[in-house]
Amino acid sequence: MLLGLVVPAAQAQAIRIDLDRAPLREALLDFGARHNVDVVFSERQVASQQTTCRYAGRRLDDAFACLLRGTGLRAERVRRRQYVLAALPPAPDASAPPELPRGSLAGFVADAETQEVLPGAHVYLPALGLGTATNEAGYFVLPALPVQPYRLRISHLGYQVLDTTLVAGAERGVLRLQAASLSAGEVTVEASRERPALEPGVVAVPVQQLDQLPTFPGEPDLFQALQWLPGVHRAGEVGGGLIIRGGQPDQNLYLLDGAPVYHPWHAFSLVSTFQTETFKDVRLYQGLFPAEHGGRLAAVLDAEMKDGARDDPRVLAAVGMLSGRFIVESPLSRSVSFMVSGRRSYLDQLIGTEHPVSEGARRDTLRTGYFFYDTSAKLTLRPGLRHRVSVSYYRGRDVLDVRLPFDLSLDFAEWLRPADLFFEVDQHWGNRLVSTRYQFLYSRRFFLTATAYRSSYSAREATLIRPTAASIVASAYRVRLRDLGLKLDVDYYPALAHQVRAGVQVVRRGFRSDLAARIQRSPGAVDSLDQGSRSEAFEAVADVQDAWQVAPRWQLQPGLRASLFGEDRLLRLSPRLAVRYAAVPERLVLRAGGGIQVQYLHRVRDRYAYLYDLVSSRWLPAGTGAPPATSLHGSAGAEVYPARGLTVALDGYWRRTDGVLLPLDVFQTKDGLAGPGIEVATLLGQYTPGEGRAYGAEIFARYERGPWQVWASYAGARALTRADAGPGRRFRPYDFDVPRAVRGAFSRRTRHWHASLSADWRSGFPVTVPESRYALGDPLDDAPIRYLYRPEVNNGRLPPYFRLDLLAGYRFRVAGVQAQAQLNLYNLTNRRNVIDRLYDPASEGGVEARDRRGLPLLPLLELRIEL
Repeated sequence: MLLGLVVPAAQAQAIRIDLDRAPLREALLDFGARHNVDVVFSERQVASQQTTCRYAGRRLDDAFACLLRGTGLRAERVRRRQYVLAALPPAPDASAPPELPRGSLAGFVADAETQEVLPGAHVYLPALGLGTATNEAGYFVLPALPVQPYRLRISHLGYQVLDTTLVAGAERGVLRLQAASLSAGEVTVEASRERPALEPGVVAVPVQQLDQLPTFPGEPDLFQALQWLPGVHRAGEVGGGLIIRGGQPDQNLYLLDGAPVYHPWHAFSLVSTFQTETFKDVRLYQGLFPAEHGGRLAAVLDAEMKDGARDDPRVLAAVGMLSGRFIVESPLSRSVSFMVSGRRSYLDQLIGTEHPVSEGARRDTLRTGYFFYDTSAKLTLRPGLRHRVSVSYYRGRDVLDVRLPFDLSLDFAEWLRPADLFFEVDQHWGNRLVSTRYQFLYSRRFFLTATAYRSSYSAREATLIRPTAASIVASAYRVRLRDLGLKLDVDYYPALAHQVRAGVQVVRRGFRSDLAARIQRSPGAVDSLDQGSRSEAFEAVADVQDAWQVAPRWQLQPGLRASLFGEDRLLRLSPRLAVRYAAVPERLVLRAGGGIQVQYLHRVRDRYAYLYDLVSSRWLPAGTGAPPATSLHGSAGAEVYPARGLTVALDGYWRRTDGVLLPLDVFQTKDGLAGPGIEVATLLGQYTPGEGRAYGAEIFARYERGPWQVWASYAGARALTRADAGPGRRFRPYDFDVPRAVRGAFSRRTRHWHASLSADWRSGFPVTVPESRYALGDPLDDAPIRYLYRPEVNNGRLPPYFRLDLLAGYRFRVAGVQAQAQLNLYNLTNRRNVIDRLYDPASEGGVEARDRRGLPLLPLLELRIEL
């Protein structure tokens, strides 16, 4: 049993010792208490030991030498005012190399079943009150320790805590954690309370438990599951970008194996491109990023794909209401493994893509084709513990091909005949990336990670409209963004109290847009528009941060990120600081932090043109016409562990944002067919710089005990914006401002069954309510045109939103195959929530409000098999 005494630090003082054959144990404890020194030793070391010492001075090392004279022990200083007793080294032998007095506790942490390394696992040394976290390769180091055995506690969310003993300086190995799950019969396996996170600002997402939460459309979806965390919302009921702590969707950075993904959505933002079961680790940073991450203002989602099973092949196949998918994992040899996954929607296969129609001798073909797909793969090579190479690939795409009558009536019989007036849409958009990562353990204290990637997003929107027999409108709009990046990170462990991470990164971005349009108003009147825009931007980044264990209960994490961007050589420094204090170790942890973020990319869209609108959003680099956006962020909170299996987190945050682009005219209506064009200056002329404010408080509770799991959260927050130009110059609610939100999920898992009931209540989104209407027109016109008078934006609010979901699944074996049937009852109470409200000024009785309502009760079924 290890004993120790931790006392407050004090200034150096005079030391006087006068002992004659006193018990060593009592002498050490008395010395530590009198002089504010933490002395760590074992009972075995001091049993039956006595000391005789007479000393007067101010040096602790000399005082310890006096106390331990003749005992065969020495005091090793591990940090300021903390010492560990160790045995004296044997007398030097000229024929043998000298033994090193200190060593490191080092190793890798991995999943015991899949052999996947576990980034972010907590490694804690109870005797010294010190800890660290594993890096992306699952590696940890506790350096500069006296060479002797130490007890370690290793934990990771979703795994059983591992208590083990390692000898400092011994060969590093792999420490394997068992997943915390239900076993056969009446025996349950429970995880002990894990040590609080060492990395401030990060939310570790339990990938193994996300499939227990209801999602739409009933298939595992990472972004849908993230909505159960406080401060995370979708811009729509089931579709739209992620709103994280009041930030805009384009202010989030999505990383897949270190490479950015610019549009991580399918089905017009209904489904994310991230399949939950393809990941081994997901971390969400809300506002407070470590220095290695940057380029966005609101949040960073860092996801790592699985390396592939190393023992036995694994195959998963599933069919849901929207798509079918598969995942294959397998070893190729003892040192090589891979993972491949794919998914495709099949609505086009059910209803068909082409529909021949005829009327007499006339023939025509209507088209209703839409589908999406994505595929990902990862190949991992492990020549040894010191080396690891992985190659990741992802490609996702949406394809829409539609040709329908120009007048879309509800009488479908009208569709089944040749159309003189029609419109055609041919759209596709998607992402593609390749990432290569090499990780090298140079020495116990140096770990190198090199990442090279190529990531691109492209979209095409072609439209053909024949509104009259003599007129034709055709356009083709293409946008593309390409990233080429190289990043080198170094993890350096100089001392027991410091863990330094530094890195450099260079990125070359290419931006391209093209528009070709032809407008034929009559056979003799044809207008053409042919425009193109190309630019490149270069970014160089250097970052450094130090996880500094100042005292057993205090940790500081200072960091600095310096970036140089674009032809204008925009230089920005982004300092960050996080503080963590264990007020009651393993019971109550306080944390606070703040920093500056810079975003060099702006996302805009043409607000005038009819011809291109759905997928034509463009990323533009910051420059003279659009300076980079910046944010100042601060947060404070606490993590409380009041009982076994229960974690309660409380957080408050505040963010000020400057330089974001806001629409110059929020109510701009489409004006003309082709619009003003796609030149950068033209697009920026439709926007004005603005500023934002976001602040709030969040409470999140998670309870896990055996087969039970409960998540509950409350968030009270505001998100406000203000344009630098325009009337009023007052802060107004952001379009997705949510003052209050309450969520809860209750689930239970047994050997064969799992079920969960979840509830989501929040304030309704803001809406602009007109104060009056007016009419403009010519006396010769039949009737004037009525307009709405809306002097204030977002001055009203939709009714509160409430939804109840039920998820139930059953696992069984059939023909030697593990299978699962899962039913998700979306919107169990069939409450048709108001998701938007439009105002019509043309009504004779005044302004008429028309509500758009959300989805009704939907039963969503998925069947899954595992081999």
